[in-house]
Order: sequence, then structure tokens, then C-alpha cells
Amino acid sequence: MFMCGRFSLIEALADLKAHYEFEMREDFEYVTGTNIAPSQPVTAVVEVDAIRYPVQFRWGLIPPFAKDEKIGFKTFNARSETVTEKPSFKRAFQKKRCLIPASSFYEWQKISTKEKQPYAIKPSADSLLTFAGLWETWKSEDGVIRSCTILTTEPNEKMASIHDRMPVILEPDSYSKWLNPDTPEQELKKLLHPCNSDKLELETVSNDFFKKTAK
Repeated sequence: MFMCGRFSLIEALADLKAHYEFEMREDFEYVTGTNIAPSQPVTAVVEVDAIRYPVQFRWGLIPPFAKDEKIGFKTFNARSETVTEKPSFKRAFQKKRCLIPASSFYEWQKISTKEKQPYAIKPSADSLLTFAGLWETWKSEDGVIRSCTILTTEPNEKMASIHDRMPVILEPDSYSKWLNPDTPEQELKKLLHPCNSDKLELETVSNDFFKKTAK
């Protein structure tokens, strides 16, 4: 099953800048949302020549060889266990990694065949979660689309109660290693594990919330 198909980002841009220590770009447009979905724009952080910048990507990675941008609806998550093997992701994993900030993410626990309970998963102490992401550039006759995906892994003990996957959440001391294009693959793979359960808080959400915030 897919994991992390909805998340939120409501932090002030100044707070993001302080946390990730990036340099601003004139062409960057900051977009926030309480119910961000695949195909919508997301904020990410990349590194170029050892300098971090904020960028905007479409959520749902479109690999360079894709014939149609609709593939992005199937590639908004990438399984960390197979990311180096899948044609859609393996090139991006080598050189095009990014950080994707979030205030929370959502998951649905199956209660019965007809009922699911949504949860908002929030950081227990910090104000931000940082997902491990990959990005790519896709060119068509109509222009260029830069898109991204969120890596997932097995759940920690707390997340296992509602789902069998969770996003890879990076700690600040791992940001540089993840963004550096020269980090060896074996070192990157060491980062692809579930975060500690005590880092997260689970809060029930009404299904009506998603109807009201859908774009």
C-alpha cells in the first residue's frame, strides 16, 4: 500500500529558512497547505555547490524516460528497500536527493470494510518533519516539469498500529549527508529507516476535514 499520500506544511518561510539554512532564490514561490496531495506543488530543499536553496516541485516523480506525466500519480512514494533497483528512481537516488518539509502527514487506519479513521501524525517536540525525497526533470513539448517523490520505509512501533509503511524522516544531523551528491550509496542506505516512535504524536482527524480542504 502507498504511504504518505497527504501531508501539511504551514510553517512560516522565515522559520524554514532558519531551520534548513538555505539561501533564497528570486524565482521561488512558497506554497503552504493543510491537505497537500499528489500532483500539487510542494516545497523542497536542494543543494547546489554546497549551498542549499528552496525549490518548488510537483509531487509525483516523472522520470526522464516517461512518455506521459500521469505516471506521477503512481510515483509519489518510493519504497526505500527497492529505490536503487527501480528504473523510475535509481538515477535520482544517485544524484538528485532533496529534503521535503512537513508540519504533519496523514494516514488512515482501517476500522472495518467500510470505515477508516484518519490520523494526523505530528512531531512530538520539533515544529517540523523532514522527509527524504528524490527529484527529477522531465521535458515535454510544452515545457519542463520538476517533480519529486517521498521515500517510505517499514513503520516504527507507533505507526504500525495504523499502517504498514511510513515516510523516511531525517534528523537535522543527516541533512548534509542526504543532500551531498557525493555521499556513498551505502551511507545513504543507513538513513533509510523508521524514526523513533517518541518523535511522533498521533491525533485523530475527522473525515470532514479532507472534504473541506480538498483543492
